[in-house]
Amino acid sequence: MYPARVLEHIYAAIKERIMDEFWPQGTRLDPIKIADMLFCSVTPVREALRRLESEQMVAYVSGGGFYVPRIDEAELRHLFEHHQNLILAAIESSKDSSAISADGVYPDRVSKLFRQLGSRTANRAQIKAISGLNDRLHPFRRCDSQLIEDADSELESIIAAPNDNPRGDELRRLIIGYHGRRIAKVAEYIRLMTSELD
Repeated sequence: MYPARVLEHIYAAIKERIMDEFWPQGTRLDPIKIADMLFCSVTPVREALRRLESEQMVAYVSGGGFYVPRIDEAELRHLFEHHQNLILAAIESSKDSSAISADGVYPDRVSKLFRQLGSRTANRAQIKAISGLNDRLHPFRRCDSQLIEDADSELESIIAAPNDNPRGDELRRLIIGYHGRRIAKVAEYIRLMTSELD
C-alpha cells in the first residue's frame, strides 16, 4: 500500500499532463512508461489511471489498456451545455458574494473563475461535477485565443460581473454568451484539436 500523498502526487502529475495535452487525444497511456517517467512503480500509476477513468479523463478499453479519450463534436457540445447549466444553477442557489479573482494563464484563469462560481452552491455533487467538467474542457480552452476574438476581455467581464452584483442578470447573460459562442464553434474546436495531432 502506498502513502496517500504519493498516490495523490502521481494522480496529479498524470492529470496535469492530460490537461496540458502532453498526451494528445487517442494516445495510449502505458503504465510502465508513465511509471518510468514519474520515477515510481507501476501499481500507483495504475491506481491513478483508474481514478482518472472514473472522472472520464481517461478511457479504458478491455485488452487495449488506458487511453486519452477522443471527444467528438456532439460530446463537446454536451460538455459545454452541461457546464453552462451547472454554473447557472450554482449562481441561482448562491448565498456567497465573495469577490472573484482569477490569475495565471488564460485556461487556468477560466478554470479558476468557474470553480469559484461553482463553489458558491452548497451542493457538493454539483461542485464536483463543475470541477470535473472544467478539467475535461481545459484542453479546449487552450484554443480560445485562436477561435474567440475577444476571449480575454470576455473573461474580464465575467470576472467583474459577480463582483458588481453576485446574482445579477448581467452575470447570467455573460455565462450564457460565453458558452453559446463556444457551442457555435464546436466543429472548429474539434478540427483545431485534431489538426494538432497530424
